[in-house]
Amino acid sequence: MTLGLVIINSVLALFIKSIGDAMTLVGSSINPVIGFILPIVFYWPYMKDKPWYDKDRVLSLITATVITVVSVMSLY
Repeated sequence: MTLGLVIINSVLALFIKSIGDAMTLVGSSINPVIGFILPIVFYWPYMKDKPWYDKDRVLSLITATVITVVSVMSLY
């Protein structure tokens, strides 16, 4: 796992020209995860007794999906 992370970071360091571009990459990927996706993931275990079609489960899944798609789109 550590070797994989080192390789990924090394490749990114080779291709990113400025620190501003690196900060943009970090900001567009970490902020949505911390602000939106992790709270939803932490909330899912509390809904394990509810059926899959429950309103809260469906809305949390839709929210996580939309935030993930928007985050990926913001990289471009």
